[in-house]
Amino acid sequence: MSNPPSLAGKTSSVDQPVGSCSILEVSFNILNCTVGSGILALAFAIKESGFGLGIILSMLVAVLCWLSLYILIVTGQRIGVYKYAMLCEATMGALGFYLLNGIIFFQTAGACITYMIVIGDTIPIMLDILGFQVSRKWVIFISSLLFILPLLFYRSIGSLARVSIVSVMLLPPILFAVAVRGFEYAPDHKRTYNFVGDNVFPAIGVMAFAMLSAQTAFLNFTTLKTPTRKAWGQATGVAVSLSWVISFVFAIIGFFSFGDDVQPNIFNSFPPTDGLINFGRFLLGLSMFLTFPQAFYPARAAIHKILGHEDNFLDPTDKEHYYTTIGLFIPILACGVFIADLGLLYQLIGGFCSTFLAYIIPGLCYFLVFWGGKGSRQPSELQGRGDGDNEEEEAEQGEDRYDDDEDSLEDDEHAMLPEDEEVDRLMKKKLCNNNNSKSDLAQEERAEPLDQSHVNIYGSTIRTSPSIASSSSSSSDLDGKKTRRRKRYEGHKTETWLDVAAGMLLVIGLFVMVISTTLTLKKMLGFA
Repeated sequence: MSNPPSLAGKTSSVDQPVGSCSILEVSFNILNCTVGSGILALAFAIKESGFGLGIILSMLVAVLCWLSLYILIVTGQRIGVYKYAMLCEATMGALGFYLLNGIIFFQTAGACITYMIVIGDTIPIMLDILGFQVSRKWVIFISSLLFILPLLFYRSIGSLARVSIVSVMLLPPILFAVAVRGFEYAPDHKRTYNFVGDNVFPAIGVMAFAMLSAQTAFLNFTTLKTPTRKAWGQATGVAVSLSWVISFVFAIIGFFSFGDDVQPNIFNSFPPTDGLINFGRFLLGLSMFLTFPQAFYPARAAIHKILGHEDNFLDPTDKEHYYTTIGLFIPILACGVFIADLGLLYQLIGGFCSTFLAYIIPGLCYFLVFWGGKGSRQPSELQGRGDGDNEEEEAEQGEDRYDDDEDSLEDDEHAMLPEDEEVDRLMKKKLCNNNNSKSDLAQEERAEPLDQSHVNIYGSTIRTSPSIASSSSSSSDLDGKKTRRRKRYEGHKTETWLDVAAGMLLVIGLFVMVISTTLTLKKMLGFA
């Protein structure tokens, strides 16, 4: 496999935070991403997994969702990379780069298709009530061009913060419509309250699909006014908590209302003559229009990275941005027009792509960085830029761009001391150890004269003072910087709870992905 596209002949643009969004605005952006079309299938997922186990699994999925968002940023901070694909390249090389972008593309493009399917399930009913007989295909085609496409030309997802707030505000009346009218139909349907259902693992895939937002983690983190671990933890905590409450209250009401007859799109369980439900359908369709960009932006970013238009230092040109936007929108629109089976699409995308993105890759990257010795490995675009000191300084600036002094992982006790203070401390320690042996000390001073440009202490090369260091060669300075940087990486300590959390993500993700994808493919191929 070839390496990711290089930067030769291109103008660099260092990835800087937009810095325009508050914690609450970022929370709404994440919430808008998680509460999408997948919410309509959660009642179906509870039926498939069993009522009791379904509720427990929904809580587990929410916790794992928050952990994946948090661990991704912690891992990115550790090596100074703030784009998901660049993180995978830094830890797994070119294979990780292309694998991650491919999965993100299929996950988010699949989500966009589900939004269009939902629009096709809702808006035609509303138009029919108004006296307009328009086919599902034409509704999706025309409405997508008019209401979705104009929202796709922004470059930053932060520009959609207000759109996201409007979309989230539409959810309470949608939930209210289902809650009020759903119970009216409950007597006509049978409910089975088994603790364990017949299709548990594909149901977990549906839940993972509904709660997924890992693909937008770095996009949202870099829009924070204060991009720190503490602020990110608060933003994601609020978003995931609200997402779980909204999603699974909706799901439980749907299950109580239709029981074993609930459909993957819960609104399809209602008759088309219910006025309040039709109002909910209208709001749901509007919400899908506003939510579509949250899935489209990561899909477009994945294409840009695969084509070499975007990396940790490079942004797409205007021409690349517009061409890719239109070129991606057209096939998604075509799939939305001709595909209508939501259930299997949810299970397939959720079981494979969602679990891979949300659980497996964040856990794997964490262990490769903190335990696998990949902490000092930078993506290819961080290498070969500049000569000598500039290369090291640019890399170190990249690492520290979003450092949070209060919350980030700290170095060893003395790793952050200035160089001269560090040398003084070590020299004093050596003098104290040899206080009772002046002859030994004199011998040591003769063997290691203090006027040399560098003193070798415990195997580390450290400058003694600015005046003395000025006589050293540029190659020695570079070696010293590399040694300090390597020491900084090796000095980091992990946090036990993060180690456990990353292990949970990795093990649960692998287990669910293999079983869920296998069962769904068997069903699609007619073997189950």
